Amino acid sequence: MTIGEASEKTGLSADTLRYYEKIGLIPPVPRRENGLRDYGAETIKLVALIQRLKETGMQLETIQAYLRLAMLGSSTREERRELLLETRENIMKKIDGLLACLRRADDQLAHYESTVTPETELAVSGWAARETRTGAAA
Repeated sequence: MTIGEASEKTGLSADTLRYYEKIGLIPPVPRRENGLRDYGAETIKLVALIQRLKETGMQLETIQAYLRLAMLGSSTREERRELLLETRENIMKKIDGLLACLRRADDQLAHYESTVTPETELAVSGWAARETRTGAAA
């Protein structure tokens, strides 16, 4: 199938498919006599696997390492599992960070009138005064 057909089938742009090939995430795609790429079912299956790994939050470099290990066979299953565990740990760190941001936002909202508004107005008062003078001078 052409790159356009492969793009439609996978939901990825043609540019993304070319990029995956360029960085070696997928093997070089055979070309037809007219020079157009000819995507086969195996490449589409590989792209689907890459998409599933990306959906876990795995970075492309880690996916490359995962696929290299997979090509070595079943003896690398534990190493591949470790890559998935590391990806999960990274996601949990991001979630923890987002929860901390949420707690700070909730705290700001809870104290908006009593603390945040006066602090905000005090913090920008000098800046606002300079802006007013600059605008008046212009």
